[in-house]
Amino acid sequence: MTPKNILKSAGDTQLFSRQKLLESLYRADIDRNTAEEIVSDVIKTSIITSTDDLHHAVFERLKKKKTVYAAKYNLRRAITHLGPSGYPFEQFVARLLTAKGYSVKTNQILQGECVSHEADVVGFKGKKHYLFECKFHNKTGYKSSIQTVLYMKSRYEDIRSRWDKLENKKHLHKVWIVTNTKFTTDARKYAKCIGMGLISWRYPEGGGSLANLIEETGLHPVTAITSLTRKQKRHIISYGLVVCREVRQKKYLLEKIGIRGDKLNRIINEANDICGC
Repeated sequence: MTPKNILKSAGDTQLFSRQKLLESLYRADIDRNTAEEIVSDVIKTSIITSTDDLHHAVFERLKKKKTVYAAKYNLRRAITHLGPSGYPFEQFVARLLTAKGYSVKTNQILQGECVSHEADVVGFKGKKHYLFECKFHNKTGYKSSIQTVLYMKSRYEDIRSRWDKLENKKHLHKVWIVTNTKFTTDARKYAKCIGMGLISWRYPEGGGSLANLIEETGLHPVTAITSLTRKQKRHIISYGLVVCREVRQKKYLLEKIGIRGDKLNRIINEANDICGC
């Protein structure tokens, strides 16, 4: 039975859209025949009252078809599994920036005119310096508000004020806020007005979003691998393994937590399929 109103993770409701669901499957590189088959089966056989119900029903069917389908469809939620702390997300963002040509440093203390500030990621490209603040959230429905933008504006201005006075004339050119969820409308409007960069899951539209960066670089979070348990993911993340592309080179970390033999090969193969290695 086709669901009507479904509860979103943010707490509001929306009308179910078959086309919207199909498009989410197409974005995950799932062929049209498989996508149509999955959606038809979910509508006919599942009781859907929320986006969580819908996602789970689709994910389980995709996993039976092909694990790489399930992994790519689950990508946004896989990023939330990098938590609970924000540190692995900072490392993930640093990997993306490196792949885009930045030289990066993480967890830096930058002296401002008034106080010192902890910077998640400092990026260097050419002669320009960029400050990246990473806002990680464990739930996809969370939105970063205008207060986050205002806070980063004040930090940026304090650091820039100090840097502008240095003899080596090192300037801080721009600040970016990167989140795995969304920004409120006011946050986007204000950031655009003051020239601050924002990156969220699907923003900016038309290119440059977190989803776009993952697709362009082929760097998918290791948490996308369906063959790993949640506990195993936490273990390897704690050792610094955060992207699928590094799994083959760092398979010793998987062996370190007791994964060997066929299980190890299955995980490596799935990681390679996900990132297209």
